[in-house]
Amino acid sequence: MAVATEKVSTNGKATHNALRPAGPARSPVARRRQVPWVVAGVVLVVGCALAFALASLRLSGGEEVLAVAQPVAAGQVLAASDLRVVRVSPAAGLQPVLAGSEAAIVGRPVSVSLVPGTLLTPADLGSAPPGPAGADVVALALKAGAFPPSVAAGDSVAVIPVANSASAGTTPLTASASPVSAVVVGVQPAPQGSSADEVVSLSVDPADAATVARLGAAGQAVLVQLPAGSSSPGAGQ
Repeated sequence: MAVATEKVSTNGKATHNALRPAGPARSPVARRRQVPWVVAGVVLVVGCALAFALASLRLSGGEEVLAVAQPVAAGQVLAASDLRVVRVSPAAGLQPVLAGSEAAIVGRPVSVSLVPGTLLTPADLGSAPPGPAGADVVALALKAGAFPPSVAAGDSVAVIPVANSASAGTTPLTASASPVSAVVVGVQPAPQGSSADEVVSLSVDPADAATVARLGAAGQAVLVQLPAGSSSPGAGQ
């Protein structure tokens, strides 16, 4: 087979170049096969970017936790109105009570005084009231001598009505009150400036709560510690 040549004059010299056929053109089928891979790569990059953006939004939004809405004294039982939900970003060493735990902590006493705006933590909570479920909690501000020094949370006591000098000339509450059984929820020092020495929180039957509160406010109540398991302070009277 004859190969065609051409002569090109360069400085009077003839150069012979073989005429080689052009290389094969890229097939359209090959280009079509590469398109799905390109699309898949774009989708993967976009998906990763969206996932990162969503994760960033969640982290920046924080988590819902419980904060104190109004002052709560030490020994006071938490109510739903004492709390509000706030959103905070996670921080090292911060362990606030999650908003989803509200139902489990409402009704528990606090171990320290709480001020509005602070985040509630597990360390702020005392144990669940030792009294029966559904009982009311009444706080009595008592002077030394009106309660046994050894009384502590979980002890069974009797609230005994007594007359005092302040009730002279009036009808004392003791005339219509009877001893009430109770369980001690907590004992805390009385606030500074108070005439009392200790604040004793008691778990009592709802039917007796008003009576115990009135006796405490009038200074006409003393506590008698009962043996473990006792529940009827009026027995034998």
